[in-house]
Amino acid sequence: MRVVRFGTYLAILVAVAAIGQSIVGVLSALVGMVVTATVGRLGLLVGTRAHSVVAGVGPRIAEWRSARRTVVLRAFPLPIAVEVGSRKKRATVMSVSVAALAVVVFALLTDYFCALGGLAALISTALVERRKAETPCVLQVVELVQAGELDAAERLVSQLTVANPTARTIRASRVLVLEARGRYAEALALAIGMSEAEGQDAAAAMAAVAGLTGAAIEAGQLDAHQGLPVAARALNEAVELGKPSYMLDGVRALIALLAGDPQLAVRLARTACKNNDGSLGRADDLATLARAYMAAGDNSKARATLAKAERLVPWWPRVALTRSRLDLAQA
Repeated sequence: MRVVRFGTYLAILVAVAAIGQSIVGVLSALVGMVVTATVGRLGLLVGTRAHSVVAGVGPRIAEWRSARRTVVLRAFPLPIAVEVGSRKKRATVMSVSVAALAVVVFALLTDYFCALGGLAALISTALVERRKAETPCVLQVVELVQAGELDAAERLVSQLTVANPTARTIRASRVLVLEARGRYAEALALAIGMSEAEGQDAAAAMAAVAGLTGAAIEAGQLDAHQGLPVAARALNEAVELGKPSYMLDGVRALIALLAGDPQLAVRLARTACKNNDGSLGRADDLATLARAYMAAGDNSKARATLAKAERLVPWWPRVALTRSRLDLAQA
């Protein structure tokens, strides 16, 4: 899920400061950026079906979830991140058009600096939406997986692969389907093959390698003695390549659990659950937290935590595996 990236606009802010020589100018430009990016995100809601809407940052205030849709409200309601299931051209056009309208309004009703900040956000919105539109239906795979329709998801991935076999987003979709089927070793091999990229793509690939390695060890598909060093290296490389550290707490928790430190795993998994809004990722982190509680000898908390995961995605392999182990421990 993509959110407003303030770091992307840093150069624009510096330029505004140099031109305006005024803190007010910088703040005005920042307002233009945030509001334009936000209304651009909201433009995706017009005429499309959003499967994920996350409003803001900070502590989670409320959430509404179904098999195909997630809406999350956080303490500070900006920025807004929206994902639609099947990204059609009209979704891209609508998003960019609404953002462009915001820039025009800023230019007419406010000042030069606010309009300039809005223009920076408009350019970023256009580039992001263009990239997403290059691989249509990829987000529909995620939607199908979240609904547990794995056969349909696999058929769609196969069709997309035939049409564009080298697209990274399509290969990542294949990794997701394999993970959803519990075929971690196969997913891991594919993720490792994607790690030759650069920048954010490489960081995402290494994060996937770390998480899949841990899942493969847990499922008995990979030896822990060999796998744990691989997971640790992949995790470090993901951070070095620019993956935000807090987004990797779930993987860290799983590695800590496999390394025999359940207390650290509990702390990390708790943080990961607070930060993860996606149903699949949050259910996975809840499964890790439940297993960490089990390892720490607190089966009562493990049951309560696993119940939360089962309300999200009861069939997810790690959730189902944790349930079987918890039931066995109670027998």
